[in-house]
Amino acid sequence: MKRTKTAKQKDGLTAARPAGVTSLPVMKHGEEPRDMLLALLNSPLETMLNSQQARILGTSLTPKGMATIVIFYGTLPTANGLKEAQ
Repeated sequence: MKRTKTAKQKDGLTAARPAGVTSLPVMKHGEEPRDMLLALLNSPLETMLNSQQARILGTSLTPKGMATIVIFYGTLPTANGLKEAQ
């Protein structure tokens, strides 16, 4: 096995942080924006609708606004509000 030269181990490293756009802070549960939650829901929902694992029954007016009524087939809710395949 060849030995690694120790003379230039820090080549390519920077002492200061490079300039650039800062990343978004990590979101905590309950702080997600509505549009992000809707995007996360729409992707698997479309697949489930196409494979007949879910069906949209319609919409309803609630005190908080419009709601969509969806039936999921072959799943049961778990204690933490997630769904589990049966």
